[in-house]
Amino acid sequence: MRTFKKVLSLILAGSFVLALASCQPAQTTKAEDILTVADNYAKCVQYLDSQRILDNTEHVDEGLASIFSNRLNYVNIDRDQAEVQQKIAKTITYTVDAESLVIEDNSATINITFTVVNYPLAFDGLVGFKDKYLKAIDDCTDKLEYTVKIRFNKQEDGKYLATEDTISKISELYQFVNQQFEFGPDTKDLVTSTTWLFGNNRVYENTRCIELDVWFDENPKTFVYYTVSKDGTEIYKSGVQPCVDVVYRAPYGKAQGVELDDKKRMAPGEYSISVFRDDGTLLIEDKTTVSVNDEKEVKLVTKTPKNAQYEIKDASFAAIASLGWWDYQGTMVKDGTYCSNTNVLAFSIKLLSDAPEVYYAYYFVPGNKVDLKKIDYSKPVYESTIEQFVYLDSTSFYNFDYSSDDGLEIGYYVLVIAKDKTSVKNPYIIAKCRVIPESSEDFA
Repeated sequence: MRTFKKVLSLILAGSFVLALASCQPAQTTKAEDILTVADNYAKCVQYLDSQRILDNTEHVDEGLASIFSNRLNYVNIDRDQAEVQQKIAKTITYTVDAESLVIEDNSATINITFTVVNYPLAFDGLVGFKDKYLKAIDDCTDKLEYTVKIRFNKQEDGKYLATEDTISKISELYQFVNQQFEFGPDTKDLVTSTTWLFGNNRVYENTRCIELDVWFDENPKTFVYYTVSKDGTEIYKSGVQPCVDVVYRAPYGKAQGVELDDKKRMAPGEYSISVFRDDGTLLIEDKTTVSVNDEKEVKLVTKTPKNAQYEIKDASFAAIASLGWWDYQGTMVKDGTYCSNTNVLAFSIKLLSDAPEVYYAYYFVPGNKVDLKKIDYSKPVYESTIEQFVYLDSTSFYNFDYSSDDGLEIGYYVLVIAKDKTSVKNPYIIAKCRVIPESSEDFA
């Protein structure tokens, strides 16, 4: 149920000011005339005619009368808020229960039942501006019902006036004039586009995961969840989570329990991802196709290629698809040769399957030659342990990075990849790179 905030001096009724001369009750004690008095009073209530309600109610406290009048009249109210309240007010109907009429010497009691559109139900979970609220009222057939027992007392001039407690009784009917409706853009209206991350024309091949990205034209500031279906059958449902950016990412991969074959590939088929607001409103649904292609199977790298700037000592620790030096900054002029203006060295191994945590260390060797036997392996310039990193396109890598904000020294750097720190003399892989005196601008 939407929570409506109370605000001071919310008022309503301007458009309901009608010529209600009939609101003057008849001065008679006959039953039919008392029914006319009750009907005319109910009519004043129906049209939110605060002045005539007060005129036909006895001994109303001045402060209470002022509060009541302000609630039903335009004072300091937003135009769109007032329009919604007016729309609600126009749904008020009443029935005078003639059978409940009890006439005494100088008074009479009677039950009047008022109904109004069930606006809390109509607005439950609603997000949007004024027009959506107005339409919700039109579409709602459910009613709230309030039965009020009103006593009319005969005055010295013969008129019958309702007792003062009637004001508080009918105030329950007028709860909607105390509400401030929360207008705002509908999350659904904010959706501008969708993209399948790393999908090729909305098709994935030999993939470990898929991801639907939903783009909004502004931050929707709402809570959402998503479901994944394969060939029409739901296979995953996420938890509810905040959407706090212009893009909402809905992945289906390892973290979501995806099932992979022995080659670490998703099963082929048609997949759809549906994104919902937390109230169950569907925001967007999109489909993609996953296929497998054995002809594109990558063979394992187990031996060192000719002229490589690395040496594979033991490839059994991981299923290697490829490996080599990477150029993050555009400063590597040839494989394993970086310019002096680089501050990041990067060696990566692309993996074909899950792999264990490994240890690596960088060693600096000044000069123009490297003698691996003379390296003091107890004194690395940098060391760390890492796990494989799975990118959003489902590819997995070991990234053996070393960076320096002050820049790197001219000379050689040797990377040793091993099971742990004690195994550096029996490594999996040794790689070397060189930092030369020239800047990358010299090669432009």
